[in-house]
Amino acid sequence: MFRRWWLGCIVGMLSVSAWAADGVLVAAGAGYRKPVLELLQAFSEATGIKAEASFGNMKQVEVQARQNPDVSVLIGDQAFLEPMQLAQQFMPLGRGQLVLVAASGKTLQTLDDLRGPAIGRIAMPDREKAVYGKAAFTCMQRSGLWADIHTKLIEVTTVPQVSAYVLTQQVDAGFVNATEAKALQGKVGAAVVVDEGCYPPIALSMGVIAQRGNVTAVQALQDFVATPAARAVLQRHGL
Repeated sequence: MFRRWWLGCIVGMLSVSAWAADGVLVAAGAGYRKPVLELLQAFSEATGIKAEASFGNMKQVEVQARQNPDVSVLIGDQAFLEPMQLAQQFMPLGRGQLVLVAASGKTLQTLDDLRGPAIGRIAMPDREKAVYGKAAFTCMQRSGLWADIHTKLIEVTTVPQVSAYVLTQQVDAGFVNATEAKALQGKVGAAVVVDEGCYPPIALSMGVIAQRGNVTAVQALQDFVATPAARAVLQRHGL
């Protein structure tokens, strides 16, 4: 079952459904799948403009954007988006937050609990390619945790894959974002919100790639993101 889920996830990240020239195609970080899909659905309902999205870690987002000229909008941490040198303007969507979640039946109160024998394997997103993997790695280094627990850590591609490992109890704990932690409530153990001073600020932004896609549709999405309805969607998902 897990193998089928894993293959489905990979296909979902790397594929894009049939594209309509009058719509908007977004490439976004996989950790924001739920809020992005809800945001685009609300946008389509409000404007009648078709909006689609593909997801992956930020390296996969970059590959998608470079290989598919229909991708006109990027969503992710601005610190990852800017070095791509694809988007020429950015709109802030919210601040990302790192959260440590425990598997069902495991107890966590602070990050220091990761040092104890009760916590074995710990999952984190890829520290080189994923925003929250980088945040988790930085925090563990700054706090001195890395030296004590690095042998317990396993790196996976994206935040949703961390969630899958925690849900299936293949690990005892995992680092995700606040959006994913909200979705996991009632399905896993305790959640510990990591102090934002422990890692660089995560500025979730929407970047627009110039001279791509339907200009009118892309502008309509930019206008919609600034509305109270859009803000309500983002806030509901912890952004």
